[in-house]
Amino acid sequence: MFEPARNAPLTAIHRGRVLKGEAWDDASLYLADGGLVDAPEWGRWLDARGCLVLPGIVDFHGDAFERQIMPRPQVSFPLPLAMLDTDRQLAANGITTALHGVTHSWEGGLRGPETLRRLIPALDGLRPRCLVDHQIHLRFECHHLDGEAETLAWLNSGWITLLAFNDHLPGMTRKPHKWKEWADRAHTDIAGFEARLQAAAARAGEVPALIGRLAGEAHRLGIPMASHDDHAVEVRDFYRDHACHISEFPLNREVAEHAARHGSPVVCGAPNVLRGGSHVGAPRAADLAADGLCSILASDYYYPAPLHAACRLAADGLLPMERAWALVSSNPAAALGLTDRGSIAAGKRADLVVLDVADPHAPHLVATISSGRIVHLADSSRLHG
Repeated sequence: MFEPARNAPLTAIHRGRVLKGEAWDDASLYLADGGLVDAPEWGRWLDARGCLVLPGIVDFHGDAFERQIMPRPQVSFPLPLAMLDTDRQLAANGITTALHGVTHSWEGGLRGPETLRRLIPALDGLRPRCLVDHQIHLRFECHHLDGEAETLAWLNSGWITLLAFNDHLPGMTRKPHKWKEWADRAHTDIAGFEARLQAAAARAGEVPALIGRLAGEAHRLGIPMASHDDHAVEVRDFYRDHACHISEFPLNREVAEHAARHGSPVVCGAPNVLRGGSHVGAPRAADLAADGLCSILASDYYYPAPLHAACRLAADGLLPMERAWALVSSNPAAALGLTDRGSIAAGKRADLVVLDVADPHAPHLVATISSGRIVHLADSSRLHG
């Protein structure tokens, strides 16, 4: 991190190969007041010679921040400290807009309501110190019947960019060997966790109506919605009927094909691309992307993944770089309704990544620019003025 660079806004980027839509342009870029402009101004400029200049990454879903809050079971750190550390990690990995996947669950503990109750005011207070833009992806566990009122209040707070419906309870019921791990996260013991699980499962008959009420309010507010871990076409159709159009991490190819056929964005994990497959048996994201069945790649649990996954798809010849990069920039921005970012054009936010891909399998992040400020710079000799 080159901290002094943050104190003065950048006014130009010269000599780079700029991605504009799906075309490449060798023209300079000009920045003013945190946005991209047509007219040049004199000031500090960045030499992007030999590099690609790309839109900043819009991370659709990431929950790696949980490791900063709770790096070990039942060992927690203050939210301001955890989120400032997260902020630096995001900038150092080219992520200029981060949607934090905050779970509101019947589990309690780290994924209970207390996290979001504290996270929203913490982020609000930290905003002047943050390097990148932080937004909330509210992951609602469908069996959390007691969380309805608070969820509705959060939807109306103006803080929620995305509502996702999660239903992890059936899978948790089938995995008692993991209850100790989940109990630690929930700040209880195994017996306490089992009691919470059984209490939530007992109200399963109320879940569809609850989803309908929450989806109706999100739709009224214009908040996009995603269904998580769709395992069957019928599940995807249920959510689509509730104006929940995004399929996040479909568990089989049939669902991905069905979602794509209906024009729904399909989200896959960028770590899946890097690791060569899913750790939970979902389809290979690289295959889905190559076949046009994955439109968005998210960091999921590993912030370096989006940048490196996009480059891997291009380096392996599965997609041209401009289409691979769209999976982490313009496509998620469009799905989320963030019309001011995700692409490079006058009037857009000056959220940019300067990337050296001389070795396409080992890309080097030279600089991250967020709202016209350099927030990560690996080579200070490139900065002039």
